[in-house]
Amino acid sequence: MPVYNGETTLKKTLESLLAQSKKFDELIAVDDASEDGSVQIIREYLDGKRECKIIRNEKCLGLAATYNRGIKMAKGDLIVTMHQDIILEKDSLEKLVGPFADEKVVAAGHVVAHPLDVWKKYNFWQKCFFARLAGKDFSGIDGKFDAFRKNALEKAGFFDEKHFRSAGEDGDMVYKLKKIGKISQTRAKIIHIHKIDPRFSWKDIIRKQAQYSEAQGALLARGRIRHSQVFAKSFFREILLAALFVPYMSVLSGFLIATYSFLYTKIVYLKEYKDARVMILPFFNISLLFVSLIFSLKGFIYGKQKI
Repeated sequence: MPVYNGETTLKKTLESLLAQSKKFDELIAVDDASEDGSVQIIREYLDGKRECKIIRNEKCLGLAATYNRGIKMAKGDLIVTMHQDIILEKDSLEKLVGPFADEKVVAAGHVVAHPLDVWKKYNFWQKCFFARLAGKDFSGIDGKFDAFRKNALEKAGFFDEKHFRSAGEDGDMVYKLKKIGKISQTRAKIIHIHKIDPRFSWKDIIRKQAQYSEAQGALLARGRIRHSQVFAKSFFREILLAALFVPYMSVLSGFLIATYSFLYTKIVYLKEYKDARVMILPFFNISLLFVSLIFSLKGFIYGKQKI
């Protein structure tokens, strides 16, 4: 479990972990130079309940490097990565590791839910950031709650901390593991609660968008995005902007950009229409297109995700 300033969610996450129908052998928490009471919470909550190791990074190393520190210390053959801001259903761990009865399976993913009742607790800008996810379920491997064979991770060279700091390492790992064995999608369900931060602002959204876009650019540069459908999904913002300069496409592109500026945060318009900030939201959403373009180009040119 990578940990960074997670004191607002850690107790709920650990509660759900300890309540699992299938018990785990050890918990390795790698604290990435937190500035809050995260480590103390882990110590107090797990003391005497389970074998728990706490590793502390002297400086913030990023997600990929933090994963690797924990994985290399793990004793077991199966590794589960788990984020600090999720709640597991009672049988989530049991469902997640089930596919490994097949020796060809090297990794297994989860289903993550973003309930509306959680979304409603966010401040305005957090609601904007999670608007596209609110009330929906998504599946895949993104580190929040995934299982891996340790020998497969070793064969893949562990998470690529040289090229990915805090995003993109999951996509890179999936690409490498597909060449080693089978990846299973399970019905192991988690709820993403995320840190409810009253200080979350529009600047945080820009930073997050820059982070993700830089990772997508780096993945493309490293040959991890090859199929046209994946490319279109990953770079639809950049495609919309580029189409403005293509003859006979500019009008359509302009229409699609205007439509995007409203649909991207549709639920915010519907639920927060009394907030005056919704008036600037379409323009803010359009500005994110340019943030995506700039940082995906940066990630592609340098071949790294650094933010």
